[in-house]
Amino acid sequence: MRFCKAKAQNFRLFHELNFEPHPRLNVVTGANAAGKTSLLEALYVVSRGDSYRGTPASMVSDGASAFQIEALVSVASDRPSNRVDVRWQDRRMQVRINDQAAGLSNLVRQMPVLLIDPLTHRLIEEGPGIRRRFIDWGVFHMEHSFHLLWRRFNRALKQRNAALRTQASQREIDIWSPELVVTADALTSLRITYLDRLSSIVPAYWQQLVDEAGWSLSFSRGWRDGESYAETLLRTIESDRHAGHTREGPHRAELRVLSDNWLLKDRISRGQQKLLIAGLMLAQGELYRQGHDDTPVLLLDDVAAELSPLSQERLLAQLERWPGQSIVTALEYSPLLRSAREHAMFHVEHGEITLKKTT
Repeated sequence: MRFCKAKAQNFRLFHELNFEPHPRLNVVTGANAAGKTSLLEALYVVSRGDSYRGTPASMVSDGASAFQIEALVSVASDRPSNRVDVRWQDRRMQVRINDQAAGLSNLVRQMPVLLIDPLTHRLIEEGPGIRRRFIDWGVFHMEHSFHLLWRRFNRALKQRNAALRTQASQREIDIWSPELVVTADALTSLRITYLDRLSSIVPAYWQQLVDEAGWSLSFSRGWRDGESYAETLLRTIESDRHAGHTREGPHRAELRVLSDNWLLKDRISRGQQKLLIAGLMLAQGELYRQGHDDTPVLLLDDVAAELSPLSQERLLAQLERWPGQSIVTALEYSPLLRSAREHAMFHVEHGEITLKKTT
């Protein structure tokens, strides 16, 4: 997938945004608060129907009551482009693909975008929820059955938790167990299969980015090893009653990155964390490419931040090898960025995006 064109009205500081990126590497420069991050956010929002920076209301330009983002997206050279329209109006998000109303799951499935930004440190530093979302993005795109299973599990979980909170009878609680067991086992099997594949390719990216061969991924399914989920629900019924919710299950699954069985977040610098996450994202993009006829778009905000010159060089080498489109931001058009073989350079200033010469 690649963005051919993107337009926005009343999105943050862009009253009018027009962007026609290069099909491969794009470098976007500008001073702090010039709009570089807002450009990436607009591309993210038109791909996900959501933002990583705030609520929809916070994205609307001052003095406006709604925003709209449009994108012309190419999937393959032999297929027609898709026109995507995402707007926030009347306090709700509306999505249209090729002039037809669409749901968020359909938008996300058609618009694979990966983001590396200063907030992605949360993938390492925060709780397991953000890492489950990382896993599930990959599984969602690789296994079409995942989304329905995920919805079924969460619907049954919500009903069981409601019964636990109201101190319902054992029969009213147990009625949800068969659905929870079936969907929990299926979800977990899909996650494990996906992470096995990810674990087989991500070390090569880490080796190239950080010269590190000892890092590994570890997955906990969210309940005791060696125990079926049906047994778990029986074992934990009294503690679940006391807590008022289901305490174990795939909604508590955890992904960890280890080095010699130690959590890496306690042992590496912020720069190493950024490269670790970049490796995860690049590996996830490669898995997507293997299962589809296109490649996700890679968005990278503040490419040089927290990285040594050598680390910047290694990351840029990966970006140049990326088979799809990438859009990166930087404070300045450094000699390293100038040396990239096939790229376009844009400058953002006062809410205006200008294509610049690269020679």
